Amino acid sequence: MSKRFRGKPCIYCLTNPSTSTGDHVFAREFFPETARADLPKVPACQPCNNEKSRLEHYLTAVLPFGGRHADALANLQGLVPGRLAKNAKLHRELAHGRGLTLTEERPGLRVPTMTLPFDSDRLHQLVGFVAKGLLWHHWAVALQPHHDLKVVSLTKFGEESFSAFLGLNAKQRVRSNLGNGAFSYEGAQGTDYPEFGIWRISIYGGLKLSGDPTAPMEEATALGIITAERQFLQRPNVIAIFR
Repeated sequence: MSKRFRGKPCIYCLTNPSTSTGDHVFAREFFPETARADLPKVPACQPCNNEKSRLEHYLTAVLPFGGRHADALANLQGLVPGRLAKNAKLHRELAHGRGLTLTEERPGLRVPTMTLPFDSDRLHQLVGFVAKGLLWHHWAVALQPHHDLKVVSLTKFGEESFSAFLGLNAKQRVRSNLGNGAFSYEGAQGTDYPEFGIWRISIYGGLKLSGDPTAPMEEATALGIITAERQFLQRPNVIAIFR
């Protein structure tokens, strides 16, 4: 058993010491068994591990229904049935909430697509953990108490804003694709202070998220995250991106 994280502070809370095994930034259960090697790991305490695992338990059962990557069918057929069998309540919720909508397959072409009820807050919470993990994994940086992060599902407006952010000068950049497109992400570290990071994450080949009753045709296929000083995140022009 690896002990490389023993005694290090948890990068999620900075309060408790890490377990000896730490945490996979992207849970192994998101991937088929053949695609679980060399996933990034970080120091993490047991309470944060438990909180993150509760989010992953829900999301690994729901997100594969929207998969569009190479292993989408294998995930849906091989992994999801067993998870739903252990969670009868969630299985009933998905069955009763199933619907149909039109989604844009390519510009000008909308096709009928099955929809499922989905708690996007849980996804945003998990992606918050992921952003902290990636910041430490790639650049050995942990967010301090005066820092914070914001997560948004990127619609067209958000995509344009994050593309502009990612195009700015950066101290370091990273791009990665895990598990045949199960998770792909790119990040840029700010030049002024190391905790400033811009991340764009795509899940399962760009699964489509929607559901805003004020904009039913708006779709998001990626998530954007900013890690920065809390004062920066409270600026009106930054807040506008996350509305």
